[in-house]
Amino acid sequence: SVQKRGKQEFSQEIVVENSQLEYSKHVTGKKLPPGGMPSPDVSDPKQFSEFARKKPTKNKKYDAPERIVCPQSGCTKKLRNRASLRKHLLVHAPRDHVCAECGKAFSEKAKLKRHFLVHTGERPFRCTFEGCGKRFSLDYNLRTHVHIHTGEKRFVCLFESCHKRFVQSNNMKVHILTHTKTNNNQ
Repeated sequence: SVQKRGKQEFSQEIVVENSQLEYSKHVTGKKLPPGGMPSPDVSDPKQFSEFARKKPTKNKKYDAPERIVCPQSGCTKKLRNRASLRKHLLVHAPRDHVCAECGKAFSEKAKLKRHFLVHTGERPFRCTFEGCGKRFSLDYNLRTHVHIHTGEKRFVCLFESCHKRFVQSNNMKVHILTHTKTNNNQ
């Protein structure tokens, strides 16, 4: 029956996720601690680099890479690849870089430097289009602003029969409300 087959598929998925744990038990013959395999200490650079170098195992059934589970104890996040894992691990990193102005803490010096622009009011990124001269504290905000001048309309209305495009995402969001109002009135 379909219901029985669905249960089988579900149990196979659990087996795939736990396969490394079971395999380790089988190979080593050692009983693992109650929490499963011990996590590497990601605050230790040597353990972190060793963990990050490991290639993710492939799921034989679908020939797709399995998700990488965050090694931090208590974290259940699963990530697509090692680059995503590296970026995610910053969430667990100690926040040693503290803003002298407001006390907000950051795990990276560059993030603190970027944050400090809030207090200084510095806007080093200037729009070079003639007659504009608008300034921004972040280069990303300048790049987004430039689309106003170039006329590039990257945001497309998500409704099937509507093909309107917009320079800024917030304009598209306002436009989408016109569709929901129309649908609610009918």
